[in-house]
Amino acid sequence: MQVKVLLFNTLEELIDDDLKTFQWYCTMDILAECKPFPRSRLEKACRIVTVTKLTESYGEELAVRLTVEILKKMTINDLAETLRSKYNLL
Repeated sequence: MQVKVLLFNTLEELIDDDLKTFQWYCTMDILAECKPFPRSRLEKACRIVTVTKLTESYGEELAVRLTVEILKKMTINDLAETLRSKYNLL
């Protein structure tokens, strides 16, 4: 499975309000290696656009790490661990 598909499937598990929260966290300094997005960059972005911007900006590995960390901050730990486990199997 491609990393983009894995990230998309993960974001598909989020309801719309949680996706907006996830995108809001993308504008914050979560990982030192990942420069936060400007707020307008993900405004009204769908899941596909969000995944595309994450992978284009940070590369696949950092995009997964950032997603895992954001999900943990959102206390969606089961989804974070599922993503981490599936990524490690690739």
